[in-house]
Amino acid sequence: MNLYFVLEGEQTEVKLYPQWIENILPNYSEVDFEHEADQNNYYIFSGGGIPSIYNHVVNAIKNINDNTIYDKLIVCLDGEEIGVDARLNEIKTFINNSGVSINDNCEIHFVVQNICIETWFLGNRKIVKKNPQGTKLQAFKKHFDVIKEDPELMDEMERYRNKAHFHYSYFKEVLKERNLTYRKSRPDVVMEKTYLDQLKRRIQDTDHIPSFKKLYDLLISIAE
Repeated sequence: MNLYFVLEGEQTEVKLYPQWIENILPNYSEVDFEHEADQNNYYIFSGGGIPSIYNHVVNAIKNINDNTIYDKLIVCLDGEEIGVDARLNEIKTFINNSGVSINDNCEIHFVVQNICIETWFLGNRKIVKKNPQGTKLQAFKKHFDVIKEDPELMDEMERYRNKAHFHYSYFKEVLKERNLTYRKSRPDVVMEKTYLDQLKRRIQDTDHIPSFKKLYDLLISIAE
């Protein structure tokens, strides 16, 4: 089986997803160009954000139709403010309006990160201090305790321009409390297998971060 990923993010996701794939699908190897896939390979392409990813997904379908070795096209993007269902409807409508359809040998899967990739990262209960010392993180936890409640349900606080911005800021404060840093271009702290294991525990113990569970279950089904 061969996998073709189109990711919205240009920085975090293109570094992180190969690590997750390596941990869950150790028999798969990445190729630099889509035409190089043979058996148990995957190709990753950044869609460069919304809305440009929509055009890139249509082009990916065309590439796959010209190179029918791929079994799954996996499209990963953020729900952000409009939500999972609206984002799914938006991209599916765009594809339908393009007049392009994928060949019968390949299946499309959509994974919408609700709200953003940092929302998933907040699902690691072990990284969040129960009694933080920083006043900003104390205020964040008082507003919404991501240890006890599903991060995907968290609204933004005042002064933050949207949910994604707030979730990103919350996660940075969580790491600051541990003397750790995070930048979208340097997501080293979340790339360790131990971090993925904690997210796995969260979806096994609770019904939280269901959009992450969709990706995890998809990769596990491929592994099996």
